[in-house]
This record gives sequence, structure tokens and C-alpha cells, in this order.
Amino acid sequence: MIFSHSGLERKIIIVAAFLVAALLLYEQLKHEEITRLRIATTTSLDDTGLLDSLKARFEEENPNINLTWAAVGTGQAIEIAKRGDVDLVIVHNRAMENMFIDQGYGIHGVTIAWNDFVIVGPQDDPAGVARAKNAVEAFELIYQKCSLGMALFVSRGDRSGTNLRELEIWRKANLNATGEGWYIETGQGMVNTLRLANEKRAYILTDRATYMAVRDESGFALKIIFEGDALNLLNLYRVIIVNPDKFSNLHYEEAEKFVLFLISSEGQELIGKYTKKGQKLFNPAFGILKQLGIDDPYEEEEVAYWKNKLGG
Repeated sequence: MIFSHSGLERKIIIVAAFLVAALLLYEQLKHEEITRLRIATTTSLDDTGLLDSLKARFEEENPNINLTWAAVGTGQAIEIAKRGDVDLVIVHNRAMENMFIDQGYGIHGVTIAWNDFVIVGPQDDPAGVARAKNAVEAFELIYQKCSLGMALFVSRGDRSGTNLRELEIWRKANLNATGEGWYIETGQGMVNTLRLANEKRAYILTDRATYMAVRDESGFALKIIFEGDALNLLNLYRVIIVNPDKFSNLHYEEAEKFVLFLISSEGQELIGKYTKKGQKLFNPAFGILKQLGIDDPYEEEEVAYWKNKLGG
């Protein structure tokens, strides 16, 4: 078939328009491709629902990023990150975090939230923990009564941030409870460990947020026996990006976006205003460690780094 000059021009225009439309569609589809941002985190952020709340807002503002996470103990979360299986971690044991960073696995770690640990126990407080001057003395009293068969203690026993803090307090008291008949290790998360402690009417160290999330469950009778020891019971949550120089499969740009969201005024407000059953569970912590009585040069450097990123 022979086309006229005008007919050929029309066909060229149609073909060109089709190619342009196809290219635009391709670019749009490429732009809308979803990136799965992988997080390893502590169970308290998952059990309380805080991460779900943050996920909803972040994904609303970043529709091309899907947040997904594994909620485990801090020790396990860091091991997952050291294999390169996640893009960042949010955990709460300073010593393990510092080692993770010093070994080159984590970069640009910064504190995003804080609450505290509390000692929870039976209503009648058989060990008299409520009269203790600090958490170390509280553990000494628990050890004494447990050794006499008058009380029990339940531990996560899973190398989580909470378990490691508990072991640290035992060490400060120069006591070793591990292996004692009254010392029960669950190897489970905080919620299930609290439930077992409730069944046994035992003492337990827990983060306040998870306790507040389960205390109104039917049949739950344990109460906070001791709290307020800033030296031994302060609980800091830090986000750390996995070093992309270690692994080739990481989503560094997306991880950075999430950290910037967490430390932004919006993210910090979401953390500070998050409640469950009317109870506030976390406090914003970006850039305030000195106000909490903590001198950490690394933290100061990273706060400056992230503030510069926010300003840019």
C-alpha cells in the first residue's frame, strides 16, 4: 500500500506518540516499583504496636517503600544484621550496639526513643522489693527470698536487651541466679514471658511499654514493684543502618529516608504521642542524651550528622 505524504506523517506521529506513551508508562512503573525495607528489631517495639503506627505514616509519605521487620531479641537482631539480611536495626543494648558499630557492621546509629525498665511482681511483694533504694538492692532482696523458697523469678533468657540488662544488674549485685531452681528462663519474647511470670506469681524485669500493653489482660495480676532508678533502668532505643560496604544487597537510600523520618519533628512527635489503652509508652530521644545524664561523644557526632541531613 502506498501512503500519501500527509498519511505517512500522520502514521509517524501516531507511532511517535505510542512510543512516548510507552516510555512514560515504563518510567512510571519503574518509579512505582516497591522497595522492601527490612528491619531487625526488639519485640517491645512490635508488641506495643509502635512500629505499626510508624509504618502507616511513613508508607503514606513514601508509597514506594514497604517496611517489614523481624521482631526478636536484641542479640538475635544484631546477628541477623551481621549476615546482611536486613537494612537496619532498632535495638536497646548499648554494649552490643557499640560492638556492632565498632566491628564495621553498623553506621550512623542514633537514639530515637527512650522509656524505662521496671521490676514487676506479685501484689503482696514477698521479697519486700518496694523498699529497695535501687535496682541492685531490689535484686538482692529477690535473691534472698527466692533462695528461701518464698518467691520465683522469671527471665527471658534469650540475650535480648531486657535479658542483658537483667544479667547486668545481677552482676552488679555480685549474684548469679542462672541455674537456680527458682530462676525460670523462657527463651521467649517479653509478652509470653510476662504471662508466664503472672502464672507463677513471680518477679520479672520488663520494659515498661510491654508491661503497659499486657497489664489489662484478663487474669493478669502482677504490678510494678520497683521503678525510677535512672542509673540501672533507663532504656534507650537506637536505630543503626547496616553498612552497605559490607553487603551488596542493601537499600541504603531507603534506610536513610526512614531514619530521617524517625528523627524528624513529625517522627519524634509520633513516638512521643503514641499511646495504648490511654497509656503513653515511649519518649522521643533524638539529641537529648545529655539531658538524660549520658555523655556519649559518638552520639553527639551522629546527632550533628543527622541534623545536617535534616537541614539539607
